[in-house]
Amino acid sequence: MAKRLHITALIAFTLLICSCTKEDNTQCPGDVRVYFSLLSAQSNPADVDRMHLYVFDANGLFLRDYRDPHIASFNSEYYIECAGLLPGSYRFVAWAGRDDSHYTTTPSAFAQGRTTYQEALLFLKHTGGLVSTHPHHIFHSEKLAVVTQEREQRINMPLAQLTNTINVRTEGFPSDDNAYLFNIVDNNCAYNFDRSFALHDGHLSDETFSYTTPCTKDDSKQLSATLRVLRLSGSRRIPQLQLYNKTQGKLLFPADEKAGDLIEMILKAYNPNFDTTHKYDIVLRFSEDDTTGLKVQVFINGWEVKEQGGDLIDG
Repeated sequence: MAKRLHITALIAFTLLICSCTKEDNTQCPGDVRVYFSLLSAQSNPADVDRMHLYVFDANGLFLRDYRDPHIASFNSEYYIECAGLLPGSYRFVAWAGRDDSHYTTTPSAFAQGRTTYQEALLFLKHTGGLVSTHPHHIFHSEKLAVVTQEREQRINMPLAQLTNTINVRTEGFPSDDNAYLFNIVDNNCAYNFDRSFALHDGHLSDETFSYTTPCTKDDSKQLSATLRVLRLSGSRRIPQLQLYNKTQGKLLFPADEKAGDLIEMILKAYNPNFDTTHKYDIVLRFSEDDTTGLKVQVFINGWEVKEQGGDLIDG
């Protein structure tokens, strides 16, 4: 039975190709090339070494996908050739980055003609409420396009970076031998296929998790660390920056929840374009205060956070 279906499909495809003539190519697959570029100057081409391009039909049903598991050198001339697309209206969705070890989709396997654009999600893997490794950068693009009867067509898809690098360091921090962690607490771990924030069945709206990394110490015992998080947004006031004394099991910063509001701190420092700013350098500057013990000033990308209320709790 399977052999008979295979032969039938082969005959149908052969008839399709044979029917493509110079006089009538309305039902012929065209040569469609999808070119990619980086939307932000802060994005690094070296972070794009694989591409997964999904194609949905005019009804939002998954049609097929194209994969490139290894891009030798990503640049503005890179493209994926979409063979076998008949004239019609399509939605192209691209996810790009490095390997797939940090991300997955739901459903895990898309079914042709059944999986819908609306139900598709990409999400960050995490277990036990912790992300203790740096997720690779992830990029996205989406395009509604009409494939015509032209034999050669070019579709351009600029890639938006959906991850941020957060570099944190201290100045004036009291010297000791304790071990410290920098954390960013958030509840964003999933994107819809239009790159909007999403929730999925295994991740409730009030469920938070922590990006966490050990602090290193320089010769002056000042702390520093780098975290990589899914994209920040001026409209999401969830992410919280924390400095945690691992040895004593004690949260040192912030002294209250409001003081650790990462987005509020950024907006009180300056007004970045969150869509194209992907790196934030944060300095916590400590000074002695007779009343509160230690006081902290925060600087982000060189700008001081104004109206700060985040004193370090007295240890």
